[in-house]
Amino acid sequence: MPLDKPHPYQPLVDPWIGLAFVAAITERVTLGTSVSQIALRPPVLMARELATLDRLSEGRVIVGAGAGWVEEEFTSTGIPFETRGGRLNEFIRVLRHLWTVPEAPWRGRFFSIPAVGLIEPATPGGPPIYVGAASSAGLRRAARYGDGFIATALPVTMLANIRQRLEEMRSRFGRDGAFPFLAQVTPPATVEDAMAMVRDHAAAGVNGLILTYPGELPDAFLEGRDVVKVLIES
Repeated sequence: MPLDKPHPYQPLVDPWIGLAFVAAITERVTLGTSVSQIALRPPVLMARELATLDRLSEGRVIVGAGAGWVEEEFTSTGIPFETRGGRLNEFIRVLRHLWTVPEAPWRGRFFSIPAVGLIEPATPGGPPIYVGAASSAGLRRAARYGDGFIATALPVTMLANIRQRLEEMRSRFGRDGAFPFLAQVTPPATVEDAMAMVRDHAAAGVNGLILTYPGELPDAFLEGRDVVKVLIES
């Protein structure tokens, strides 16, 4: 994590090692990141790490990915900042190649990979990749290569517009089927606020919400299973 800001981030544990720790003590919860800079890593190593986590968790992994915007992150890892979008586009395709036919070489613009031996992920074809983006190029990336989308905290009307644009782009790329749309939101303080938030976002085409509490959950969310059941059914 670069120290010469401006950016709002703080140093954190490696997400994939952290999720491996969580996988070992859980059985059903889905494991994933919001937007991880996967293309800052060598693709073969990244493919192996994700395949390993998917196998150890028995197919519970979602890979959140984005191109990034903090130039110093790229400087510190020796990756050109200017080519981050095209690099991520190819990186996603390389991961799926390595998860399905690693014995075949890959020759692309950014990566040249010989035939390799690689364990298969538990999920056929590899874990789903959800792309986070804000720019038009990023939305095209999500529509063309992503298995789902992760949005930042935005007004519901803007999220509905993004959902519509993504579906139009997916249609032009000849893609159909399920395309989960997740959105980051400001955490609600009460159960009533949470239920209203779920209803409003569902009407905009959002399938799931990402909440990050700075501390522990409010007591209202810990009082019993009925509260959780209501939120899920909403």
